[in-house]
Amino acid sequence: MTYLVIVDRGYRGSAEAQFFDALYGVQMLGDQLGGMDVVLRGTTVTAALADAGPLPELRVGPTVLDSLPDPRRSVRALVDKGAAVFVDQPGLAAFGLDDAALLPGITRLDTAQLAHRWGDYDGVWFL
Repeated sequence: MTYLVIVDRGYRGSAEAQFFDALYGVQMLGDQLGGMDVVLRGTTVTAALADAGPLPELRVGPTVLDSLPDPRRSVRALVDKGAAVFVDQPGLAAFGLDDAALLPGITRLDTAQLAHRWGDYDGVWFL
């Protein structure tokens, strides 16, 4: 059984719930359901970038929060678990990242073309 999950918003979690973000949730669901392929669209395409700088720190008064979720780590974990991870080429272009280097194991794809293969999946979910 394989499902396709399409993630459009690059939400990184929050300081109060820093252990969970959408991509981490996809990892956990994939473990439970026996497989998930993932499409990164919208702002989430930035999670596939190989040469992105360090994550920004958040300063709240004298306290620096530097342990917020790292979406690139979640994407690498998905690839390591055998998930096919696609990044939307038009989404990259919208941010001026047409030629940006991607993490190993990521496939560039126009997700409008991927829609023709939705029937190959047991379910298609949008997060």
